[in-house]
Order: sequence, then structure tokens, then C-alpha cells
Amino acid sequence: MKKLFEDFKKDIKFKSAGPGKKLTEDASSKPAAAPCSSSSKQSRYAPSEGAQRAGAAALARVEQKQRPKVHTSQDAIRNQVKRELEAEAVALAEKDNAVTAEGSKVKDPACLSVSGVYFTCPLTGATLTKSQREVHIKEAILMRFEEDDIEASVMMVHTFNKDREKVKAAVDIISKYVENICKNPSEEKYRKIKVSNKVFQEKIRPVEGCWEFLQALGFISVMLPVEGQGK
Repeated sequence: MKKLFEDFKKDIKFKSAGPGKKLTEDASSKPAAAPCSSSSKQSRYAPSEGAQRAGAAALARVEQKQRPKVHTSQDAIRNQVKRELEAEAVALAEKDNAVTAEGSKVKDPACLSVSGVYFTCPLTGATLTKSQREVHIKEAILMRFEEDDIEASVMMVHTFNKDREKVKAAVDIISKYVENICKNPSEEKYRKIKVSNKVFQEKIRPVEGCWEFLQALGFISVMLPVEGQGK
């Protein structure tokens, strides 16, 4: 297409240049006038200025469409940097995946700095294994009786018993005992607890620390005569 337009432009320039001359022909001699015959051949006219501009514009558009894109050095640098960044991102992702997979594996126990699980006693600060923890805590709580028997007995109730429902039931009953004494300090019946009572035997005695708590409040164990019996 480009060559076609170039040939078209050359043809226009050639025809608009006028009649040709031979190099051997005398410049003063006039060319013979060619017979003009309107019937055999129509006279050709040079294209107008507007047609020439239109043809040049069309040729320019064709040349612009066919012109290949020239990559500058900046484009090459930009593409190289983009490729390097993408490669670096892929490498980092693979490294993170490898670290995650390695962290999920079970390590050799011999490589660990600690061979087991240890606990710190909140009372003494001693570091203990699980098997030592229960015994040590009991010993520490029992030693606490020398300083504060009420606090030590409360700690026994909430530490030595695993069944939380039983602990709650026992605490509610003991709280009722104390409430009755506070509300009726002159009533003798509220100052006594019948340990042979079914509620006491089933709810209070099985919970470790309840009897120690009652003793810390001032209750003592005595034998009292039963009504209707000799003792």
C-alpha cells in the first residue's frame, strides 16, 4: 500500500511538470503541437491542490499505521525491573511456604531446650512438673493454715475438688449457715449443725476443705444429747 501511494505521488509530480524535452533537441526550437482530438483521447488535467493535500494526508496515515513501535532504553530498563521484582516476589512466597511447612513439623525432643512441661506455683514461685504440682500445692495450702486458716480452707475447697457443681452446692449451704447466724445471733439453733443430717453428709462432708472452713469460723465438734434419747 505504501509503495502504491509513493508511485501515485511520483506520477502526479511527473504529469504536473509539463511536456518533456530531449537532451539533443535545440532549446530554441518549439515542440510540434500534437493534434488534438476530443473523440480519440481525452486531455488529462493535473490534480487540484486539495486533491494533493488529501492524498498526502492519506499517505501519512498509512505510514503511521505501518510504522513499528520503537522500544527505547527506558522501556527496556522498566521491563527488566518488572521481571526482577516478579521473580523476587515468587522467591519470597516460596521461602515463606517453606518456613511454614518446617514450623509445622514436630521437632526432635532432643533438640528442645526444655524436656517437658513445667508449672510455677502461685504461692511459692517454685517450678514443678505436672506430677509434682498437685502435691506441692496441697503442701503450700496446708502450710498457709498457720497464717490464715479461713483463707487456706477456702483455697482447699476451690483447689482440691474437681467437681465444680458439688463445690457450688456446698458453698451455697455453708453460706446459708453463716447468713442465719448473722441474722439471728441470739438464736441457739442456728449456732449448731447436725453433722448426721442427710444434707450435711451428702453435700458438705464429701467436699474437701468444707470441714476445715467451718472450724476456721469457730465451729467445734462435740457430742450433744439427742432429743428423746439419753444422749
